[in-house]
Amino acid sequence: MNDPPPDLPCLRTLETWLALTLDRVRQQIATTERREHERQRGEQARPATPD
Repeated sequence: MNDPPPDLPCLRTLETWLALTLDRVRQQIATTERREHERQRGEQARPATPD
């Protein structure tokens, strides 16, 4: 990885960008976990296949 920029304004901009990116990643993780949980619940609630 490259070294971070040496000046404070660039560092603050980078910090903001990283925080926003991290928020988006965490939101996507939560959405994906919620979908997976719903999928598993749906599988468990599925009625048995008739003979």
